[in-house]
Amino acid sequence: MSEPVPTPSPSESAPTPLVLLHGVGQAPMAWEDVVVQLYGSRQLLTPWVPGLRPTEKRVVPLAEAGAVLDQQLMLEGLEQVDLCGLSYGAMVATRLAADFPGRVRRLVLIAGQVRPPRLLMRAQQTALRMVPASRLADAGVSKERLLEVLGAARDADLTDALPLVEAATLVLVGAKDKGNQPGAGRLADGIPSARLRVVQGAGHASTRRPRAAGRSAARVPRLRSAARGQRRPSGPPSGGEGLRDRGAAPPLKRMVRPTVS
Repeated sequence: MSEPVPTPSPSESAPTPLVLLHGVGQAPMAWEDVVVQLYGSRQLLTPWVPGLRPTEKRVVPLAEAGAVLDQQLMLEGLEQVDLCGLSYGAMVATRLAADFPGRVRRLVLIAGQVRPPRLLMRAQQTALRMVPASRLADAGVSKERLLEVLGAARDADLTDALPLVEAATLVLVGAKDKGNQPGAGRLADGIPSARLRVVQGAGHASTRRPRAAGRSAARVPRLRSAARGQRRPSGPPSGGEGLRDRGAAPPLKRMVRPTVS
């Protein structure tokens, strides 16, 4: 797990630590600009998502990933965290929040899925096969491991986990990110204290230019009371029209083009 970034003056009233989980095709350094942006505001951790570290001997199934990450956080001495996950990292974040609800105070899920569509997963695998292994290796990522993880993720299903999430949750998806919009809708409908935000003019989220993601992670709103008793529109969002957030979260002006995630 990465070294925590210290805050200048730790105290009992220090802000809740923030954990940032990258997507497939990325390494923890994908969050580097976010860490720079938020440095000093709170303790920040950017661990390898379980199963994606090139040196790991096996792929960690999503069903086990939450427990693996929880153990890492426990070893870091963190009782409770705010958690932000991107793409596959969002799925792992959801698993952790469901399996260990006391560990996660607030949750941001960017371009996440509940049960990834097989067609989408095949498209991602095809895209990944076209990326030179050397290019991924330069970023500290194993192409072979990523293909294994995508293969395993095809059978993932978080449906039963969603009602177990107690954290106040913000679900983000781009209006142009057609592949992940149904999953975002299911996350927002299934998690009791979740709000959905469709980011107009945005495609799949990325940490390549991370200001928007950083603002969301840094300013996760107090959603629990706002979400209680409110009904979201049923079904997945359709292009984002009519599904703008009602003020529960700070506005995001833009999100950015995808890496493989």
